[in-house]
Amino acid sequence: MSSATARRRKPDAQQPPPSSSAETPSSSSRKENSSPRDAAATAGPSALILISILISFISTAIIVASLIRMGPQILEPVYGNILPHSGCSSATVTSLAIGAAIGLVYWRHIVSVATIGSVSASGSEADQLTTDTRTARASAIAFDVTAAITALAPQRAEYVFRWSGRLGPKWGPFVSHSALVYPVFILGGFTAAVCAARVSYNPRSPTRQWTVFGACLAAASLATWVVLQLPIQHRTCHGLLLNAGYAALSSLMIKLLAGRQEDLDAADALDRARRHDQQQTQHSKQKNAYLGESRLRRLRFVPTAAFVLFAATTLLSDPLCASGLAARSSASTPGYAMLSRAESVTGWVSVSDDTTRRLRVLRSGHSIIGGHWNSTGESIFAIFYYADAVRLVRGRSSSPKARQTLAGDGTERALQIGLGIGVSARSLHEQNVRVDVVEIDPAVYRAAVDFFMLPTNLNAVHLADGRRFIDTAQTHTYDYVVHDVFTGGSVPAPLFSTSAIEQIRRILKPDGILAMNYVGIPNDSRSLAHITFTLRTAFPHIRCFAETLEDPDAMVNMMFFASPRPVRFDITPGLLRAIGSSSIRARALQDMEKNEVDIDAAVSRLDRVKPITDTWNPLPQWQAGPAIQHWHAMRNLFPENYWLNY
Repeated sequence: MSSATARRRKPDAQQPPPSSSAETPSSSSRKENSSPRDAAATAGPSALILISILISFISTAIIVASLIRMGPQILEPVYGNILPHSGCSSATVTSLAIGAAIGLVYWRHIVSVATIGSVSASGSEADQLTTDTRTARASAIAFDVTAAITALAPQRAEYVFRWSGRLGPKWGPFVSHSALVYPVFILGGFTAAVCAARVSYNPRSPTRQWTVFGACLAAASLATWVVLQLPIQHRTCHGLLLNAGYAALSSLMIKLLAGRQEDLDAADALDRARRHDQQQTQHSKQKNAYLGESRLRRLRFVPTAAFVLFAATTLLSDPLCASGLAARSSASTPGYAMLSRAESVTGWVSVSDDTTRRLRVLRSGHSIIGGHWNSTGESIFAIFYYADAVRLVRGRSSSPKARQTLAGDGTERALQIGLGIGVSARSLHEQNVRVDVVEIDPAVYRAAVDFFMLPTNLNAVHLADGRRFIDTAQTHTYDYVVHDVFTGGSVPAPLFSTSAIEQIRRILKPDGILAMNYVGIPNDSRSLAHITFTLRTAFPHIRCFAETLEDPDAMVNMMFFASPRPVRFDITPGLLRAIGSSSIRARALQDMEKNEVDIDAAVSRLDRVKPITDTWNPLPQWQAGPAIQHWHAMRNLFPENYWLNY
């Protein structure tokens, strides 16, 4: 054998032995066309990075679901409980989609950087691990930013609301959401897309890659929906800080996992450098680079320390996080003295004195649910005295004395659903009627007792949901039911369905009377007709009276009276003199029948009217227009600073 032949055969001796099975030409060509980078990436992420991706998916679902629920809650004190929901679903989906698009672009950047790096790398496995750690780093950074944005949201809220309020009730909620919660949704979409792209990465089969990618995003969406179904409710500040802490904790866990993976990558790279007999100087450079990177990784925990600082500052200094009166509760609104404030099940509830007009009001969210004049203790809203007329309907078995002085004999019973400041409950109690109250918000009841002279010796007080109460109350218990549940710009729709009205009819005595307050527009034939039709499923006789008809296109209180018998009132001059002809109550009863709303005309103006049910209840959608009017009405009653101080 010649020396030339030996030199040609020497490399062959260093090749690994052939496979036991023969390779086909097609398989050989596929191997030639497949890069080491593709083969490594197709193998999937490493175990540590897979855990970090799972943490990212779960944390994103929890945080996004929590803020979907809390977003309207944050805006409710300034925009009511209808407007913050307007367009919120579509904007949330759009924000997540924008984040996902950014995540896909960033993933392409990760792949391109890793591919460029593989040119000088010694093996494909190192490239795969570099891609993994870049994915984990992207998720950790997204959670760090989420933690900072969410922890500082309460401190930003006042400035955001002050600026967005200038845009009015249509665009103000959208701008507020965009400044407070939509950025978190964008980050959530980014994180989900980057992690899904890493799990699904398979350049050999684009169809399978996109299928797995879509499945990952669908699973994340399903997890978000599941979290939304959980009956979880937090106070605004505590809920925001809890989500911020969860984001910070997720980032910390991902950093620890990614750091461990980077240690394994570096050790493996150094080992391969020795195996490949690389020069000692190059090996030393890699070792020094690894040590420098290890020191630099310690800076990754700076955002976690910053979150602790942000959260502590928010918790200790922001009024949203205070459980009672804050130091600047009254100082920030000259002319108004805040006496009480609490965040409860229906939102922020506060009591304030208007020192200029000498009145006291009870606020719930972006609504005044009651108030009285400090000089007389009478209600500033005359409509609440309309409820006294339930005892003045002809043909009832109440004592004749009630027709003269409104005094009862102690045998009549009344149920009030929705307390407010307790005007109707107190009035009926003073008439010797045994009154039961159902109020869902304990803070409202405490305010009525402490600041609005609600008697503490009522027959019964039930701090419960009104619909659940009437569904379980005993049959034929009450002579009267006063139904007044408007707050925040809307009414709770389940209390206006045929099922609710039928339950009220059941718990009333055979000649009982329902007085139901509805806040709306007298010329809104659609709402009035459907409410009237719903009431007629249980009560054949219905009348409706507005607080005023000076402007039939304005939003006002309207009181419906419904009974199995004709509704005709005995409001005599003697009665008005007995209760004080100059009082607000007397004037309200005297003028009530002058402000009757023609509900039959409202029904006749529509081609089709059907009763409102639990499964078909359009009131929330129909209240969007009136909610805008209500927002303007509240801003006309009190200045902007009053509404921003809650």
